[in-house]
Amino acid sequence: MTENKTVKYCIPQQGIYMYARMRDGKMGMIVLNSTDHEQTVSAEYYKPLVKDSKSGREISTGRTIDFSQSLTLSPRKSLVIEF
Repeated sequence: MTENKTVKYCIPQQGIYMYARMRDGKMGMIVLNSTDHEQTVSAEYYKPLVKDSKSGREISTGRTIDFSQSLTLSPRKSLVIEF
């Protein structure tokens, strides 16, 4: 059995950690705010992870995330987005 996995990271900035994981043709992005205050992440920061994808779906809420917009994260918040 073979698995096709790839992980790509963004350099952490201001307590925000992001990485994307591809497995068997499916992509997911994890976003972590490790600070005690709200943070906004510009679309330019995470563009290398999403490449040509226009949007994704937040796993916990089903909310659509527009990858052309900045992400705002609550303190100590994490997002798991599939696309």
